[in-house]
Amino acid sequence: MKKETIQLNKIYQKDAILLLRMIDNNFIDLVLTDIPYEKVNKKSNGLRNLDKGEANKKTFELRDFLVEIDRVTRGSGYIFCGKEQISEIFDYFNSKNYSVRLMIWEKTNPSPMNSKHVWLSGVESFIYFKKRGATFNEKYKNTVIKMPNGSSKIHLTQKPLKLFEYLIDVSSNKGDIVLDPCVGSGTTAVASKKKARNFIVGDINKKYCQMTEKRIKDYDIQEKLF
Repeated sequence: MKKETIQLNKIYQKDAILLLRMIDNNFIDLVLTDIPYEKVNKKSNGLRNLDKGEANKKTFELRDFLVEIDRVTRGSGYIFCGKEQISEIFDYFNSKNYSVRLMIWEKTNPSPMNSKHVWLSGVESFIYFKKRGATFNEKYKNTVIKMPNGSSKIHLTQKPLKLFEYLIDVSSNKGDIVLDPCVGSGTTAVASKKKARNFIVGDINKKYCQMTEKRIKDYDIQEKLF
């Protein structure tokens, strides 16, 4: 069977692994994704443990995902993840001779959930990995990024557009290819368009693909008006 050719600036309704297998080796300049993890509840102590989509969670194999991400990446990446996944992701890319950092997004306006009983959970963790010679358009910055949470959410774990725009600015250049195989509400796609990058995005959930398509169309309409 002939391999389906990947297209730029397209939304794929596909399992993350199947989407990755469509992509050639060393094709992606920047990976920017928020992978599936479990639900939050009182037993989780308020740590980041929110559901990223039941459908994807049932089929998501982290090790297989990391192997494919490594294969397609020629630049660098950011993977937002749950606390249980941090060590495996960090250790995997470290073993492949990437420069690896544990990054922290410090929310300047954290949710007050359980705040009467315990410290506010005002941070989220993500892993940064970079091949030698990959783009890095910053200087003298540490691994903690302080930025408010978004005021409007159409997806439970949606990240602020400005946060993703910043990461895209730092780790890619105009015309580069940004990948998000677990796109959720489409923040990676919209941020890529705003920053003049190409994107390849997908999600196994049809609803999330439709959300992404709508956000891109809304952005295009806004651009034409202004």
